[in-house]
Amino acid sequence: MTTKCIVCGKEVDRSTIICEDCKRETAAEGFVKSIKIKRCPNCGSVFLGGWTEKSAKENDVITSVLHDVFNLRESKFQVSGDEYNRKVTFNGISSQNGENKEGQFFLQTSLSTCPVCTKKLGNYYEAIIQLRGDKGERLDSILEFLIGLIEGSPSRDVFLTKMDRIKEGYDLYLSEKQYARGAARKVIERFGGTLKETSHLVGMKKGTELYRITVSIRIPNFQKSDILEMNNNLYVVMSIKGDLVTLLKFDGKSREKFKLQDLEEYKVYRNEDDVREADVLYRQGHTAYILDPFDFIERAVVYSDKSNKVRVIKVGDEVLAVPTK
Repeated sequence: MTTKCIVCGKEVDRSTIICEDCKRETAAEGFVKSIKIKRCPNCGSVFLGGWTEKSAKENDVITSVLHDVFNLRESKFQVSGDEYNRKVTFNGISSQNGENKEGQFFLQTSLSTCPVCTKKLGNYYEAIIQLRGDKGERLDSILEFLIGLIEGSPSRDVFLTKMDRIKEGYDLYLSEKQYARGAARKVIERFGGTLKETSHLVGMKKGTELYRITVSIRIPNFQKSDILEMNNNLYVVMSIKGDLVTLLKFDGKSREKFKLQDLEEYKVYRNEDDVREADVLYRQGHTAYILDPFDFIERAVVYSDKSNKVRVIKVGDEVLAVPTK
């Protein structure tokens, strides 16, 4: 990888910002040269051997030049002229021999859109993340988590180009394929669900095929602590890890594990019409006497936990305690 010398414009290795010839000249007394930089008018990042990750202040740019080009430490400087053609007068301690060094140079700034802003302005994207599944507040909270992952990326190359809300959920257009894959996996790890990836050819560049990917995240319409009715049995959702769900049967004795795609037809109980919390009035062995939150009469339920509260579900005319372990 190469870049251009910020003094003469000659190609140099990306690990430096100045060529060897210009580096030798900077050691000469009375050296005056023009340092050429580019500034993006959209985000303020600066090309100084490479584009900076964020907006760079002029004083920081000058300090970098004095350190990297003139090999100075503990430097001081004064500027004059307009913002596109600054005259910089400086003095400082040479990091090579410890001697005092002074001089001047011109900092010439031109405007140029950086590669990241060029992509943003061109609506560039490499991946679509499709977020599907449980609608309402839960899907919105998962969307918020996903957007946080994207906006929290340390790289400016990762950005959200656009987002569409559709009937089935959300489509997020992302600038980087690898980051899209990683973000989708983190969503699945945290909330559970299934993941599917497809790709399609969009063109060629220098003989290399270019692909865009679509990463589909499908979130189940239930979460931990919800109650499922399946095959005439009631279960409590104990955990969802990726596409694997652990269910506790209402007898409190058996746990079963299923892959999400293998779950047969089921009904989800979660709202206050079906599931409520009740106060335990007193106990006799494994029987808890509660104040029924549905009709406010005393009722006996099988419940071995020692807590003073119990979650109950109403199925038809029957009220059952929800097991916890």
